[in-house]
Amino acid sequence: MPSHAPQPSSTTVATASCAFPLPGPGWGTTEALAALEAARPALAADLAGPGAADQPAEVLGRLTTVVLGVGAHVVKVYPPDTDAGHLDLVNRALQGSRSATVSTGSAVPTAYGVVTVARRLPGGAPVTWPEVGEALRRFHLEHEGAAVPEWAPLSRMTSQLASLPEEQAEVLRSAGDELLAALSGVHSELGHDVIHGDVSPSNVMRDGRQVTLIDLDWVALAPREYDLASASRRFRAGEIDRQTYRGFCRAYGHDVLGWEGLPLIDRIADLAGVVFRLWDCRHHGRDLDWLPDELRLWRTPV
Repeated sequence: MPSHAPQPSSTTVATASCAFPLPGPGWGTTEALAALEAARPALAADLAGPGAADQPAEVLGRLTTVVLGVGAHVVKVYPPDTDAGHLDLVNRALQGSRSATVSTGSAVPTAYGVVTVARRLPGGAPVTWPEVGEALRRFHLEHEGAAVPEWAPLSRMTSQLASLPEEQAEVLRSAGDELLAALSGVHSELGHDVIHGDVSPSNVMRDGRQVTLIDLDWVALAPREYDLASASRRFRAGEIDRQTYRGFCRAYGHDVLGWEGLPLIDRIADLAGVVFRLWDCRHHGRDLDWLPDELRLWRTPV
């Protein structure tokens, strides 16, 4: 371990029901690099290569996890207290996937974070929304009936509301309870089965002549319309045009816009965005001057 390695973090916010706790203040790239070094002996993938031991890993991304490029592999480091068993369960259920890129072995917990490794894809031109629809269709068909966890929307809310005054936290907590209670009465036209859970072109990459889904953290059993709702929200918000949206729907084989459960799914996604913004502002020292307006809206969640 390098002499400048950080001390193990004890700042991660976690709850018993959340597989993916958010990082606490101070956790980031330095800790992720230390986690990689601590995990190397236990990793299934061989990260060795010319100069690999002497060259720093390339930072590919950092938000709630840190993603590192190491030769022909991508290393994803999660904050401490992430549920490695949850990661392994999903990974086993999707092993051999032709529509998604899974980890090469088990997750490795360390004092600095939990480490997974996958092969690094060649990439290429940006993936289009119609290509996302096609990739999602293949993923849903291939993994129908897979033994993955049940969907747990808003699972991070407890930690995200922890810093708010109780009166404000209760508004959002009650809104979440009401939305999740209403969810039990929603009928899925596509079925309650495996979803990706975080659909966007940034989570689909080129792998030779086809595209493949990546970032499988939120794979779960849920109404499959949830995966399609991401494109429909962007269409309704004007982020993608009608032709592009129609291309997505044709590629998947379904348009979710007429589904009666869509408004509720949208509200759950909206609330998840609000509470994530709370964490993001707190994590980066930003003001919460926008919060009072949001609280007024969420007093009537449905």
